[in-house]
Amino acid sequence: MSATPDPLKDWLVAAWRDTVGDTTDTRGDRTGDGRTSCVSRFVPFSPLTAISAAAAFSSPTLIASVAGNASVVEALTGLHDYRWPLAVATAPLIALDISRHRTHRWSQMLDAMVQQSTGHIPTKVSISRPTTGRLLRGATIKLTRGAVIRPKQFEALSRAVESAFGTSETSAVTVRHDAHRDRLVITRTPITPDTRSERQRVLQDALDGATIFKSPKVSVDTIDEDGIETGYRIAFAKSMNAGAPGFQAKVDEALASLAGPHESGRNWTCDWYPNKGYLVMRLVTAMPERVDHPLELVDENLRHLPYATGAADRIMFWDVSTSSNKPHCLIVGPTGGGKTSVIRTLLTEAARRGVPFVGVDPKMIELDGLEGYPGCGAIIYDALRAAMFVRALHTEMMARNAYIHQMKIEGSQLPLMIAVLDEFFILSGKWQRLTKTGDDETKTLLKELDPLGAWADLAVLARSAGIRLLLGVQRPDASLFGGASGNARDNFGTRISLGNLSQDGALMMWGDSTVGREVDTSVKGRGIALGDDGSPVDAQMWWTPNVDKHPNKWNQLSESEKSIIDGLMPVEAPQFTCYSPELAEFIESERALARRARNYGSVPEPIVLGGTSTGSVGTVSMAKTGTDSAPEPESADEDFADVIPASSVQAGQTVLIDNEDGDLVPVTVDAVDVRRGSRGEVIETVLTIGAGRVTTRIAFDANGVVVLPEPDLVGHSA
Repeated sequence: MSATPDPLKDWLVAAWRDTVGDTTDTRGDRTGDGRTSCVSRFVPFSPLTAISAAAAFSSPTLIASVAGNASVVEALTGLHDYRWPLAVATAPLIALDISRHRTHRWSQMLDAMVQQSTGHIPTKVSISRPTTGRLLRGATIKLTRGAVIRPKQFEALSRAVESAFGTSETSAVTVRHDAHRDRLVITRTPITPDTRSERQRVLQDALDGATIFKSPKVSVDTIDEDGIETGYRIAFAKSMNAGAPGFQAKVDEALASLAGPHESGRNWTCDWYPNKGYLVMRLVTAMPERVDHPLELVDENLRHLPYATGAADRIMFWDVSTSSNKPHCLIVGPTGGGKTSVIRTLLTEAARRGVPFVGVDPKMIELDGLEGYPGCGAIIYDALRAAMFVRALHTEMMARNAYIHQMKIEGSQLPLMIAVLDEFFILSGKWQRLTKTGDDETKTLLKELDPLGAWADLAVLARSAGIRLLLGVQRPDASLFGGASGNARDNFGTRISLGNLSQDGALMMWGDSTVGREVDTSVKGRGIALGDDGSPVDAQMWWTPNVDKHPNKWNQLSESEKSIIDGLMPVEAPQFTCYSPELAEFIESERALARRARNYGSVPEPIVLGGTSTGSVGTVSMAKTGTDSAPEPESADEDFADVIPASSVQAGQTVLIDNEDGDLVPVTVDAVDVRRGSRGEVIETVLTIGAGRVTTRIAFDANGVVVLPEPDLVGHSA
């Protein structure tokens, strides 16, 4: 018959075993469940002194109960005299036993964890002291010699230890296996509080997770007066990629996106120091969306012509001084992209700084407002007259060089002048058509003038003669500089691009196929400019309205725009100094032609189709100008929508080609064959039209251009 279970007895037995341990023989099973343990039974020290202290304090009561036993009474009386020393000795022993018991429990737990996780029986478990508090400071578990722990077993043990002993806010438990010493080491290491800002953590985590840098480290570089972080220093291992501009641009964009908008409203930019192994993220003023041409002289150097504002209020300028390493300026931009406004900005700045200019405008609408402006020698519209001007300018350059040689002076002592050629490809296209469709006298004259050859010489040699070239084109191409394209292009050190460039255009313009391809074309005047340090930067071009004071133009301007024009007007008009009679005579003759055209010239009135009293569709009516008949309009082929080099044509593109009658007809190009020289310059371009048996091959020389049926649009990739 089974005994009735006693819950109180069972609880006392379990508590005793939990506190002291099992009474099994220490040479065999020590755990009571069939397993062997290296942890011995817990034996407390404090019960003896605690019982003695209790008896000492209770001795008066005990003496009364055993009054007949003299020896007991004597012992209790003597014990009563030591009641306070016994009490004092008991307190630390109780604390020691509590600590020893906690150590004993932890040893049992670790022993069980090691056996369950790895299958090995520890030979010794040592707990680091002191063990005050509820957190395990550390432990060393000695294993049998040659014990092998597999990775999964070690991972299970680590999880069990971390779960049992926990990770506090200030410390964490780690397990390490010293295989060569056959032991497991458990340590508790303090956790350094993470005082980093959210932005710094995001940057560090992103760089740690990427492979762009080796061993990146993000640290705070600058803080403003309100304690807000305004700059970061990112250190990295030196590499070849860190010095590549394309790589830097992509990293700049990624870091700015990760950092996010700053509280100050400013934008992030990066200064790279690849040779030192770090970069600095800093804040710059946001790029303005419009900057009106300032009326004050922004740069006191009269040979610096400012035209745009870059990031961090950086002023972009064209250095036209003789010592400049970027004497000529190239502006690339589609129709409507703001190219004309930049040209007006540069020329008005030149005029009020005492530098005169002459312009060529084959479209007759871009620079016409500058005609008669102080410092403007002339604006040439006719293609043949433009060829004569380029040759006269070449003669002027040779005369200036001869003067420098003869007088033994420096080129910086000669007065400066600027020659502007806007829409260069359209001008080149008109020269090309004149050589085909012009009369014999025109063809002979153009052959003698050789304007493209003279232009290439000017691009290379005009710097030392005090002549500065300002070139406006809709897309960059090596052929616009003729045979000396490489050397000539290098002299156009001041470069400006508006709108988005094609990959080839970006490579030719900036030497990097990624620069200038993602310009925000929704902002008028936004583009890329070459900084004074030689690197391309984002820039907002200054807005300069049309300076033409003709009533039809002037009355369309706002009061603020009129005040800009009036404020930019120079007090004294710059004077021309010509060293060759050819250029002086040409400018005087051009001025005379312009006066005659203004006084006696006339243009045909527009022809209105429809709208007559009878309502007949297609009826033509012509407005009268006071004469019986209006002059005949010029041929439509004289006004080109857009012209590009023949080498830039792509297969499948529609272009306009001269037919046998000299008229421009649209054709689709099926193949393009560009032959280049040893230096990569274009020598000849052959366009193939038609497929199969019927094909037409049209050859163009290095300067050949073709006409497009539609003009370029803003934002259109060239």
